[in-house]
Amino acid sequence: MVRPNAKAGVGEHRAVTGHDEGANVSSGAAARKGTGRAAPAAPSPREIRRRQRIETSREQILDTAEQLFAERGYHDTGLKDVASQCEFSVGSIYSFFDSKDALYEQVLMRRSIAIESIQKLIPDGVPADERLVGLARLQIEHALEHPAWGAVSAEISRMARSRGTDIPEAWLLYQRRVLSYICEVIETGQSDGTLRPGSPIALGRLYFAVVTAFILVTTVAETTDEDGWPTEAQEFLDFVFDTFSVRPRHIDGD
Repeated sequence: MVRPNAKAGVGEHRAVTGHDEGANVSSGAAARKGTGRAAPAAPSPREIRRRQRIETSREQILDTAEQLFAERGYHDTGLKDVASQCEFSVGSIYSFFDSKDALYEQVLMRRSIAIESIQKLIPDGVPADERLVGLARLQIEHALEHPAWGAVSAEISRMARSRGTDIPEAWLLYQRRVLSYICEVIETGQSDGTLRPGSPIALGRLYFAVVTAFILVTTVAETTDEDGWPTEAQEFLDFVFDTFSVRPRHIDGD
């Protein structure tokens, strides 16, 4: 008997986004060890300040674009709007991003949850039905932590259903990886008898669609309890469990 818990783990873990650069740095250092080449000189304080200014400007542009894309949508947001809002020239925007599409892609990818992070937070040893609930909870929590990004990612998922829509390539590849992960979880659950039978791809797309829709409605409605959690979240997670699992769900009082 299982009870999907909406708030379990909320605030305890923070999703890892982007790429793990630490491993690359370590492997690079190991590769240089013993080569006889001198280590590169440390950057000067002036160079460090210059890099910090560049990174700060880039983050400011991304934060502003994220908010505007969330409020106005992709089509009604232009680079001039972003430049005006963050008090940059349009030329300055182009020094960081080649186009509006490139900026949009970076807004999406900056906060995307790395698959490796999902696998660490929801280990393979967890039953498949609980993994699906845990993934939904993780996505909802992440969207609440970054509401503007949650609205943007939900919008691009909706736009992807329209024929002829150009989706950023990096985001498209990322979404395929997420869907592949979901399908693998479903196949595992079907093999051990915890998930309902059916096409893993069809069930994976259904799961993906309902979670995305709930996040979109949640970011628009902004109805939360005293802890900042969506008031319908527990009911939704129960729905996810009941829809995909063949196991009985524990009901309070039973």
